[in-house]
Amino acid sequence: MNKHIEDAFTNWLGNLKEVRNLSDNTLISYKHDVKSFIEFISTHTGSEVSIKYLNDMRISDFRSFLSYLRNKDISSTSIARIISSLKSFFNYLLNTNLIESTVVQSLRTPKQKKSLPRPISSELAIETIKHAQDMEKEKWIGLRNKSILMLLYGCGLRISEALNLNFEDINENDYLIIKGKGNKERMVPLMDYVKNDIENYILECPKNFMKDDPLFVGKRLDRLSPRIIQYVLEKIRHNLSLPETATPHALRHSFATHLLNSGGDLRTIQELLGHSSLSTTQKYTKVETKKLYDAYSKAHPLAKK
Repeated sequence: MNKHIEDAFTNWLGNLKEVRNLSDNTLISYKHDVKSFIEFISTHTGSEVSIKYLNDMRISDFRSFLSYLRNKDISSTSIARIISSLKSFFNYLLNTNLIESTVVQSLRTPKQKKSLPRPISSELAIETIKHAQDMEKEKWIGLRNKSILMLLYGCGLRISEALNLNFEDINENDYLIIKGKGNKERMVPLMDYVKNDIENYILECPKNFMKDDPLFVGKRLDRLSPRIIQYVLEKIRHNLSLPETATPHALRHSFATHLLNSGGDLRTIQELLGHSSLSTTQKYTKVETKKLYDAYSKAHPLAKK
């Protein structure tokens, strides 16, 4: 990569982290997207890409890259994210006066099929949480895994939110202050049965916790990686013959759906989940509407004629 582009690339990523407070996973994706684009252009032109070349790029150059991605069977969702990454990078170049113009804003994001959340039943959710503790040889690890899954299903946390908790976050309060996407804070009730599990884990954990320490730690007693919990769910799915939809995020979806089934209102669920838009939360009503439609189509006298 050309040194000028590499410097701009590094500064752009730093800006995303500091100003927009994007998660590490999002930054990794953005970094990969733009690097792939520059590598493609370099291969396509047979020469090293310069800042001047980026300034002079035509819309056809971008479309060639998108065509290349489609030929590799890259999903519409991923292509939409890649376009977002490119727009962000080129806007940064424009705003820092490294380029004078860009046609990247003319790129249209592909239409995406809206997928509905796929929750699991309350029985499966509870069985999954119990098995998370029982299948571990070391008691503290089993309690740790159970506590994390309890936070996903019992409090509706994202896995990143649960793993970003520190020891001091578990105190005499009956709620958690969660810092979610976009650095937005929300208050989430902490039920006694969830808090008790976490406190049992703390007692059994070999780490001597200080207030700023991560709450959930791995065997080396540093902050736990999300991949560990994803692997735990993979093992549980295999052991209990659960569907592929039984993922960490499915427990969060199930939290919202089961609350809705029990009479919870959308506004409250929106706040608990940390959704900035009610339209995101309204996906759960679509799940319930489909269930009602299926029940109607099977049982209603008119549907049988």
